[in-house]
Amino acid sequence: MIILKRLVQVLISITIGLVLLSGCSWLYEIGSEPEAKNGNDLSAAEMEIIPFEAVNQHGDTVTDKDLEGDYWMANMIFTRCPTVCNLMTPNMLNLQGKLQEEGLDVRLVSFTVDPEFDGPEQLKKYGDDYGADYSSWDFLTGYTQEEIKEIGKESFKSVVEKDPENEDIIHATTFFLINPEGQVIRSYDGLENDPEPIVNDLKQLME
Repeated sequence: MIILKRLVQVLISITIGLVLLSGCSWLYEIGSEPEAKNGNDLSAAEMEIIPFEAVNQHGDTVTDKDLEGDYWMANMIFTRCPTVCNLMTPNMLNLQGKLQEEGLDVRLVSFTVDPEFDGPEQLKKYGDDYGADYSSWDFLTGYTQEEIKEIGKESFKSVVEKDPENEDIIHATTFFLINPEGQVIRSYDGLENDPEPIVNDLKQLME
């Protein structure tokens, strides 16, 4: 009986730990299957980037039109994120390094889901703390909370929702690959620190 009770306690602890680790990601996808480690092909999903206007960490204007004509990667973060962003941003940094190493000219875009707090200066500090290379990585803000909810829903089929009870914001933990025509064609688990599947896909697509 004692052994059984201890086993139950261990299982409960593991479950709680997983919930805490998922943090703001526990309810992040609308009607999608769990993220595959090596990425999901979204080509047939007809997902497209909707028009948007934002500013980056330097205060420069960035719109959807500025990103047309090239492959680019997108994710969602916020600087006060207590959990998953602390994994995703280093993973994106690792991806940036690998892309540069392979000579792949791919732009990275991180949308903040907390634009009321994350102004350009805050995002610049955040990027600096992680050692981001801004030559190919934009941290975007300058839109309203409703607008980023719309971007999440319409462009990425993802929830962006405040969770006041936990002082958190629910958002996707996915890296999205967008083609030169503005179509979202691949998704990858942003919590996986393995850039190889993304790099391999881009090599094939950009040949």
